[in-house]
Amino acid sequence: MQVHSLGFATDLMVLRAEGSSVVDKGDHLVVQTTQEPGYWWGNFVLVDGADHIGQGLRAFRREFPNARHTAVGVDGTDGEVPHMFGDLGLEPNVSVVLTASTLEPAPAATTDVHALSSEADWKGLFELRQQDRSPGADASFQRARVAAARRVTDSGKGLFLGAFRAGQLVSTLGIVSDGSGTARFQHVQTHPAHRRQGLGTHLTSAAAAIAQRCWTIDRLVIVADPAGPAIGLYRSLGFEQAELQVQLASSAKWSTRTL
Repeated sequence: MQVHSLGFATDLMVLRAEGSSVVDKGDHLVVQTTQEPGYWWGNFVLVDGADHIGQGLRAFRREFPNARHTAVGVDGTDGEVPHMFGDLGLEPNVSVVLTASTLEPAPAATTDVHALSSEADWKGLFELRQQDRSPGADASFQRARVAAARRVTDSGKGLFLGAFRAGQLVSTLGIVSDGSGTARFQHVQTHPAHRRQGLGTHLTSAAAAIAQRCWTIDRLVIVADPAGPAIGLYRSLGFEQAELQVQLASSAKWSTRTL
């Protein structure tokens, strides 16, 4: 299956770098992260457009019979979401995919900024991730996500940059590339006590500069909540909207008899 969505194409790039498997079934893709069965968007089915969502739900149940969630990605660029699947209990999430070739330089922040590498750095990342109060983002989930970040770093396909104050990691993000000329930003996060101080802006600009110096990069990609505060930050650096990405998910197990 050819993937048209830049959002999903770069999601798959990151997942492969983390060690996930991506299997092409011809009319859909099956993405599996066996070491993290509770990672929804590491264990999902990607279908070719909104007309194939029902097929994707059936495929998900076949491929993940023991899953405690349902997750189907909809390949495409226009953000189309059929309303009937909301009626079935699936929660649609439409994100904005933004791109840039270069970024505007950001004002320097009063922090120590360096790539995460030491045991203390990775412990700091875990502690920062613990600030995430999203459903399901418990300590075991965050520990697994930090381990995935380390695998990407060790593979040479990515780096995680951090801003430190008084030795504490207070802001971080990742950037990943597979040598294709595209780099994808990952998990921009700042400690609540240090937000609105330009740290995310500075790290995004700095990570882009490092990636373009170390790798051959002609396209930078980041995905954002259209209603979230970060999208304005990204636009101020020179990112522009390229497409919309659609994900459908539910915490419920699905019976194929409902379709």
